[in-house]
Amino acid sequence: MRRPLLGDVGLLCLLAATWGGSFPATKIAVTHLSNTAVVTSRVVIGALFMGLLAWWAGHRLPADRDTWIKYAGIALTGNLLPFLLIAFGQRRIDAGLAAILMAVMPLTTLVLAHAFTADERLNARRVTGVLLGMAGIVTLVGVDALGGLGSDVVGQIAVAGAAVCYAVQTIIARHLRGSVPLVNAACVVGLTALMAMPLMLLEDLPPAPPTAAVMAILFLGLGSNGIAYAVFFRLVGTVGATFTANNNYLVPVAGVLWSALVLSERPSVRALVALALILAGIAIAHWRPGNKA
Repeated sequence: MRRPLLGDVGLLCLLAATWGGSFPATKIAVTHLSNTAVVTSRVVIGALFMGLLAWWAGHRLPADRDTWIKYAGIALTGNLLPFLLIAFGQRRIDAGLAAILMAVMPLTTLVLAHAFTADERLNARRVTGVLLGMAGIVTLVGVDALGGLGSDVVGQIAVAGAAVCYAVQTIIARHLRGSVPLVNAACVVGLTALMAMPLMLLEDLPPAPPTAAVMAILFLGLGSNGIAYAVFFRLVGTVGATFTANNNYLVPVAGVLWSALVLSERPSVRALVALALILAGIAIAHWRPGNKA
């Protein structure tokens, strides 16, 4: 590993912009297509792209069953389930709000890592960060929501559930050893496509979508499931996971900005306060004295 350079900072910003842009793209896509059609289309496009990239790089698929079981677990919890939940939730809430809720993921990861790993235990600082992040979520959803679950709250819970799925995926991925990162990504997205395609048999063939929906699907497939994965694993492989994890701070902000630019959404003051609380919680929970990575 080497110290991050200016180009690495640029790639990190590209990663955050790509993943942040997935929220308005999903909002556009689900306006014209079913949740299943959106998810299946994006993962099939992503699988083809990542598979060709891995083949072009001359990599081979792993042969042991244990690795493929882990791939299947990551495909289910890191792609299929969260993509379906996000598509469902974004039929009910704004794209910017969905991006903010996605900041639940690193906080949830801290709690799960304490339970399922031996080297990432909770301490007073991390608990403070988690509690601060939870305060942000309560601020975002609103105390008044406790009186009854409306459609907006159901959508928020769905997107927050997707963030929890991503956290579970992170714990599973920690146990992958010895595989090339690009191969890991190609196999996971490929398995996700195989899981998603049978779901299309349960519904009628969707009508031809408008150009905006097609462009949104292409962005999700080639960008969020393709280019972003390639950038992510390149950063992890060259400058390490600690530096790359900074995208957790940038993705919600990028999502809010993209949603304002593309969909003309204007986040409420409560949403901005919640975003500040969540990001502060992540920063406190992950801060390490003397860590410059």
